[in-house]
Amino acid sequence: MRNLVVNELRQEPLEKQGLEIVERKGLGHPDTICDAVMDAISVELSREYLKRFGVILHHNADKALLAAGVSEVRFGGGVIKRPMLFVFGDRATTMAGGEEIDVEEIAIRAAKEWFRKNMRFIDPEEHMKYQVALQPGSAALTDIFRRRSEVLGANDT
Repeated sequence: MRNLVVNELRQEPLEKQGLEIVERKGLGHPDTICDAVMDAISVELSREYLKRFGVILHHNADKALLAAGVSEVRFGGGVIKRPMLFVFGDRATTMAGGEEIDVEEIAIRAAKEWFRKNMRFIDPEEHMKYQVALQPGSAALTDIFRRRSEVLGANDT
């Protein structure tokens, strides 16, 4: 077993400091877009699971990559020469109660809807390609959601 070392924080607590410097990525930043789209996918997966099975099944939809496309910029606009690629990754329950769950369709539909609502100049049909790499979770994690308890299990490790 390893030794655990705990050191005392030797600075003024953040809430007592006069200034806090943070990084804020804008709404159009790829990291912000990825997080928001994956959150929308998690919400839609949860809705589907609740509608069909009465519970939210195991999923971790929070890994994504937005790869740049190619555009030709012009004054007042431009054209998309090659679409961006959005890669969805992580885990989602794809089968429950003998029923298949079309995770890929749910993810792409949720992403397209997010782009329609939030990126007015992005056409999610023309300017985006989608690659879904959401895979079933491990048996140890998905089993947590089959156990009945008064306390709702966490949807993460």
